Amino acid sequence: MVYADILSNIHSAISSKKADLNVKIERLENAKNDIIKEQSMCLNEIRKIKEPELGGSWTGNRSDHFQDARHDAYNVMFSIIHDDYDDYQWKIEAMITKLNAENTLLSIAGNIAQEADSLLNKGEEAFEQLESKISDLKRRLF
Repeated sequence: MVYADILSNIHSAISSKKADLNVKIERLENAKNDIIKEQSMCLNEIRKIKEPELGGSWTGNRSDHFQDARHDAYNVMFSIIHDDYDDYQWKIEAMITKLNAENTLLSIAGNIAQEADSLLNKGEEAFEQLESKISDLKRRLF
């Protein structure tokens, strides 16, 4: 009966870890979607930096300084929107990939736990295999 308790604890641990991973993945996907929306909004807004076109009545040093400042603001915003936002999205996607890999490993451990359950039901003739499976699961999970 001790092995049944161990397997029950292992199933619980796997289930709990998978649930935690799924919550983290969902939060990261939501964050990524929020960044994509923000990036899209910023791309629409950045065009306004160059508006209105100043025309021929704006001349001289003051006009040149204003145009330079507007151009610099556009370049800074362009860099943030394209480089920083893309970098954030890439980092989030990398973390999602990592968490999905961990989720896959937990699924494999769940399959091994199911095999151990089957061995437990076979009785004493599968005792050595059962111990081996449980040791493998403990090594993978704890």
